[in-house]
Amino acid sequence: MIQSLHLEKRVEVALLAAKRAGAYLLETGRTADFTVTQKAANDFVTDADTKSEAIIIQTIKEHFPHDAIFAEESGKAGESGKGRWIIDPIDGTMNFSRSIPGYTISIAWELEAYEPLVGVVFNPRQDELFWASAGSGAYLNGATIGVSHITDPKHALVATVPPHRHHDHYDQYAQQAKRLALGTSDFRSYGSCALEMAYIAAGRIDAYYEMWLGYYDMAAGLALVREAGGIVGPADPSVPFSDGRCDVVASNGLIHPHILHMVQQ
Repeated sequence: MIQSLHLEKRVEVALLAAKRAGAYLLETGRTADFTVTQKAANDFVTDADTKSEAIIIQTIKEHFPHDAIFAEESGKAGESGKGRWIIDPIDGTMNFSRSIPGYTISIAWELEAYEPLVGVVFNPRQDELFWASAGSGAYLNGATIGVSHITDPKHALVATVPPHRHHDHYDQYAQQAKRLALGTSDFRSYGSCALEMAYIAAGRIDAYYEMWLGYYDMAAGLALVREAGGIVGPADPSVPFSDGRCDVVASNGLIHPHILHMVQQ
């Protein structure tokens, strides 16, 4: 079944799209030739986001004109019966707009909702290209990667991000963050969900928790973590993943029950 989906070709096209968009973003970031506008509270977009997205979609449509698209800036197009591409043209727009290296291009493809079979995450400023394909493993610049072997949560390095666009959830997050801080070794926050999940896949960090993500933020990272041997799932079983909201816990798998307990307690 997987062979019939032409996953190898879809990986090839996703990598090509990410590289094209990355080259554009590097040049645009170097010249600072973009404007920043605010979509909602603490939610910003640049015209580089929309141009990057257009480059990605055009590249995909050259090869798979009948596949559906779900992209952060332009929304949904097409019928998902033949598969769906999920695109975040700049995950970490604030980082990009401030010339901080940790922004990514995130591209995934799925046949069934929330079960991505292909994931590509490109950090152009650091020239790190992560990708994964169902049944074929996860890679960074061509080398196989895998999750960490940390089994004791007290030795774990965890990424977690406050709900900066949903201040009504701060009290809940503060309690969760305290439990995570007391139960693990240290925290990080990189400003890009896709990057944080790629870092789990590469064994650089051990777990990640964030609420109120869009699915386009995490789809490619979900594929990466799973193919690298980790686990990704809803932070709360009563709030399953949807296009508009994902409360996610991702980990190396070995400490997953511990992280879930700290978040759900």
